[in-house]
Parts: sequence; C-alpha cells; structure tokens
Amino acid sequence: MRDERVIFSSSVDSLYRKVLAPSLTPELVDRLRARGMNLHAPLLAAYPLAVWVDCLADTARTLHPDQPVEQGRRRMGRRMVEGYAQTLVGGAVLTLARVVGPMRSLERMQHNFRSGNNYTETRLTVLGPTQADLWFNEPEALEGFVDGVLEEGMLRVGVQGFTLHRTRHSPDSATYHLEWADRSS
Repeated sequence: MRDERVIFSSSVDSLYRKVLAPSLTPELVDRLRARGMNLHAPLLAAYPLAVWVDCLADTARTLHPDQPVEQGRRRMGRRMVEGYAQTLVGGAVLTLARVVGPMRSLERMQHNFRSGNNYTETRLTVLGPTQADLWFNEPEALEGFVDGVLEEGMLRVGVQGFTLHRTRHSPDSATYHLEWADRSS
C-alpha cells in the first residue's frame, strides 16, 4: 500500500470545497460519495488516485456537458489553482513564485505538486529565457488537468503571452513545451 498513488485532502479541499462547492448538484455530490469522496464528511488524509480520476471525470462531464472531458478537466485544473491560492500554503507558494519568476517556479514544480499528491515527478529542460520543456509522470487519465494548472499558475506568476503544447509519451508521461512573451524569468 505504501507505493499507492494518492491525492492529499488539501487538493480535494482546494478544488471541491473552496471553489466548486456552489456548482455541485446534490446528485453529483451523491455520485462522488459513491466513488469514494464524501464531501459532507471530514476529508480523508488521502484519496487513491483512481478515486480522484473518477471524480474529476464525473465532475467535468457534469459541470461542462458541452465540452470534451479533457476540456472540463482543464477548466478544473485552473479552478484548482484558484482554490489553492485561498489556502495558507498556496498563497505563500504563489507569492514566492511571483518574486522568483516563472523559470525558478518551474524548477520547483515537483515540490509544488507534491504538496497535493505523493507521486508527481517532473524534469525541467530550459530552452531559453522564456522557453522550457517540463516533463511530468502525468497519468493519461488526467489529460487536460495539468494543462489548466500550468496555465492558471503561470498567469498568477505574472507571465504574458503564455502558451503550452503537450506531447504524450506513454500512458504515464507527457512533456509540456512552455513559452511566454515577457523576459521576467
């Protein structure tokens, strides 16, 4: 069980309780509970990755029925950063990120993600002052979510003209090519 990939309660709290709560229908909350995420009870310390994946997909389909699930997860990734910013740790991390700039923030990405789960690994390859490749051991089942987290995170760091392109290498890894216009790296 030690090697099980889990999502910490801080992630559930940031996304589901801090920002999505007003949008969650009683039916969706019931389905989330049936999947293993009871939002009416004290949060568990951690949730299996499979529970997180299932809950994100159900939430994406419910809140964004007119979009592909990947796009719904992308929007929820952005909302996750919004909720994370409302926490003591998240507020501090985002404030530090604005001070140190986008490139140094990207160098710390594994540490930042590890505050919300026990499995994320990243590798940064700097290609220029405003360009980098960021490899993630991101499960394909979360496709779109990290895109949204990166987009919103870089926006909150203060970069201009941010773009990303994801290349999937396997069901368990992807590289994000990141570029931005300003030179405050």
